[in-house]
Amino acid sequence: MVYNWKNSVKYLIYGVGFIVLLIFLSEMSNYFQNIMKRTFNFYPWTIYSTLTYLPIGIYLGLPKLLKEFKKTGKWKINFQKLIFIGLPALYYAFYLYLPFFRPLPRFLFPLNSIFSLSIIMVGYIIIDSFIKVEENEK
Repeated sequence: MVYNWKNSVKYLIYGVGFIVLLIFLSEMSNYFQNIMKRTFNFYPWTIYSTLTYLPIGIYLGLPKLLKEFKKTGKWKINFQKLIFIGLPALYYAFYLYLPFFRPLPRFLFPLNSIFSLSIIMVGYIIIDSFIKVEENEK
């Protein structure tokens, strides 16, 4: 395998971009937490704070989406993936904020970070659901 500097630079830029994104989103989350503490207004800011993790999943799925851009064909959306994986993960991420929720088993909540991981997964599923399908020539 030949060492490719071009790929190394791409990975370096991607890694630095990821770190910058994490720092920015951490600041955003802290900002929303501070507003909640000052105003005692729970609902909109908690939802915004949870949604700050969505761009992480989108960023993680970006390389696959860029590979899809290079393909030829028509864009399709994988609705099965969005419905059967994305919607349950979205429900799980906002489970505690829904006034009509049904109790879920306790083993599904081992950590508070599970909700953040769930919304990261939703971001990845959204970006991963866009695919190009090559048309067969007749």
